[in-house]
Amino acid sequence: LKLQFLYFIDKRTRTLKLNKMPATGILYGHAFSQPCRSVQWYLDYSDNTAVERKVVDVLGGEQKAAEYVAKFPQHQVPGFEMEDGFCFAESLAVLKHVAQGDKTMTPGCPKEEARLNEYFGRHYSQVRKFSTEVIFAHLFAKDAEKTQAGLVVIKPQLESYNETLGKQNYLLGDKLTLADFLFAPEVDQLAWVGPETLAPYPNILKYLERLTSDVKGYKESFAGANTALGL
Repeated sequence: LKLQFLYFIDKRTRTLKLNKMPATGILYGHAFSQPCRSVQWYLDYSDNTAVERKVVDVLGGEQKAAEYVAKFPQHQVPGFEMEDGFCFAESLAVLKHVAQGDKTMTPGCPKEEARLNEYFGRHYSQVRKFSTEVIFAHLFAKDAEKTQAGLVVIKPQLESYNETLGKQNYLLGDKLTLADFLFAPEVDQLAWVGPETLAPYPNILKYLERLTSDVKGYKESFAGANTALGL
């Protein structure tokens, strides 16, 4: 990040604060990839036009090309290349990097920070792990039995978050956080299995509708994923 600053109004405290300039560099990704969507959506939400975006055709195997692997040995997306050529991957690392200095995404107290880190831990071991299994079984393996089995496995997680979202507007309260940028792209893709998939979770549906109408970039993010898959 360049060490330049600008002022912004903190809506929570109604005070004028300093904020770092947007991240710069190159984001490598694909609209179908849910981890990529998390980062791309945040960049759109925060009006970051300083980060260049390069499409990696993961459906065609481009992430395994020698040139890409030289930068990202685990052939993952999203990948991020900083201006000095330093490259790193993992969606949470990339998301936190591009959001660095965004005070609106900074937890307001140690308890908020603890809740956010708690979700980061759960995201990859529960939400993403299970949603990915469902989508790959449905879209690529075309295995209805595995798809339904996956929906059974993820059901307790969806029930828990459905209950949570019945009490508050966003995942961790009434304020949008980086947790939402990770969670929503994983959950909304379950609708690809069928419109009935999320029907048992009305609060999650209302949450996704709220993001669509109120949060910049989310609607375009989901539409981009559908377009990438030809849906």
